[in-house]
Parts: sequence; C-alpha cells; structure tokens
Amino acid sequence: MNNLISTNQLTTGEAAVAGGLIGTMLTVSLIVGVLLIIAGWKIFEKAGEKGWKILIPIYDLYILFKICGLKNWFWGFFAASIIASILMCVKTPPMINDVTGYYIDYNALNFNDYPAYIIGLVITCVASVVATVMVSIRLSKAFGKGVGYTLGLIFLPNIFTLILGFGSAKYNAKNLK
Repeated sequence: MNNLISTNQLTTGEAAVAGGLIGTMLTVSLIVGVLLIIAGWKIFEKAGEKGWKILIPIYDLYILFKICGLKNWFWGFFAASIIASILMCVKTPPMINDVTGYYIDYNALNFNDYPAYIIGLVITCVASVVATVMVSIRLSKAFGKGVGYTLGLIFLPNIFTLILGFGSAKYNAKNLK
C-alpha cells in the first residue's frame, strides 16, 4: 500500500498563498464569532437577562432555554448528552481512538461490535436536532416572528441570530403561551 502522506514541500509562493488564505479565514471567523457573541448578548438583554451570561458555556444554553420557556427541557437534553457521552466512551471504534496509522481499512471495521457507541451517537444527533427545532420555534414566537423566521433560525442560524440581535424585534414572553 502506498503511503498516503506526500513528501513534497510547498514552494515559497504556495506557502504564502496558503498562509494568506488561512489568515483570512481565521480573521473572518473571529469577526463573525465576535458579532455572534454581541448579538447573543443583545438577545439576552432584550429578554431581560444579563448579557454577560452568553459568555459562560452551558449556562448560556440554560438561559436560552429559559428565554424560550423551555427551562425544564434543558435538563432533559443535558442528561441525554451526558448519557450519550458515557455510551460513546464504553467501547470506541479503533478509527476514532487510533490516529497513528496512515491507513484504516474501513471495510474490515464492523460497527455491530460497537452498539453503545452507535446508540450514543444516535442520541446525540436526535437530541441536537430536536433541541435546535424547539428553541428556534420558541425563540421566533417570543420575538413575534413567524414560520419563515423559524426556518431561518434552523437552517441559517448565524444570519438570523445577527438579525434578531441587531434588529428591532422586541421580546414578549406572552407570545410563548
């Protein structure tokens, strides 16, 4: 089997182009990340929460669920993620915990030998999709938006979060009832 890692080196020009592209992508990602944090801060403040809460991992999700009137659901999704993580650690396929080799024979890998991993993976995926849809529906309602906005939050979340944070929409908890 041929070694999949090439020994060819980049020319100075190629390295400069690659470095420029990577630098540009990192800069754009940083700018978008900062804008999303500011938009989240504004969304929290519109809903009567302190904006700094967006900066604390996990707690920010709890506050988001609370804003959406889904506070109790947060704990269910949190428990599901912990259970899924434990299941995925019981016995992981070798391609996940052995990255030292150059080649993995995917045809020889039998996922039937890793049922706990597969169950954990399914729980994670299902819980993520369900939570995203529920929060998007409720967040749209709370800010007086319709189905189109809900679909935007599901499929283009960064754009619609920026619009919600920087736009003129007002939070009204009565819309959630």
